[in-house]
Amino acid sequence: MKLSSEELEHQELKPETLDLAIQQVRVNGYVVFESVLDENLVDTLRFHFMELLNEYVAKTDSNRGKNRYQMHLPFDKPFINPQVITNPIALSVTDAIIGSDCICHYLASDTPLPKSEYQHVHSDIHRLFPNGETTPPYSISMNIPLVDFNQENGAMEVWPGGTHLMPTGINMSQLSKTMHSELVLMPVGSLLIRDMRMWHRGTPNRSDAARPNMAFIFSRYWFKTSYPPIEITQETYDSLSDRAKQLFRHEQIGNGSDPRF
Repeated sequence: MKLSSEELEHQELKPETLDLAIQQVRVNGYVVFESVLDENLVDTLRFHFMELLNEYVAKTDSNRGKNRYQMHLPFDKPFINPQVITNPIALSVTDAIIGSDCICHYLASDTPLPKSEYQHVHSDIHRLFPNGETTPPYSISMNIPLVDFNQENGAMEVWPGGTHLMPTGINMSQLSKTMHSELVLMPVGSLLIRDMRMWHRGTPNRSDAARPNMAFIFSRYWFKTSYPPIEITQETYDSLSDRAKQLFRHEQIGNGSDPRF
């Protein structure tokens, strides 16, 4: 979705835009807001991200398929800029779908390097009920591309139109071949909001450079996962806005143990 200059300036969606975005996520599984973040901020994010990624790649084997790296990010500047962790456009959508008392419990990335390959079609989250009963949304991801996502550098492929509502026990690899899919092509600094249950996969990076992005997961406050807690120093937590404190309240703050278990 291309937002109006007024919406971008005030970082607030018009009621009709918000309603359409919510419907997109509920029906199709995802929505993209194009070019939301400030260019200078994105440049800073990309610079620091690539420093960390280069260090990580030098000492770690690829862990999400050939030449593809999942890397957790430190809860520190510039990654915790308010435009990033409490972006009002993104939160207006997540609040409407999973509640304003939701939590954020993932700060990481999935970056394909040149010569990466297709991932298997998959969903990022387990279903609440193994017998396949459909439930309201309970976990939403947000991706921020730090470069343009295009057909050459490994843009995400998604299966919209209801795969986030599919029951368990379906052969995704087989059925996905007969269903419509599309690449999520978006300019740098966009926001991709996606139901975590939606079928998707990473595609090959045929360019000559990494395709970096940041990834967050927002969930209903009671939802538990096996992701490692985000470590936040007490000083950093105390410096956050009230909304950011609320979002990250279930993470490992200070020297305490993980409060989620």
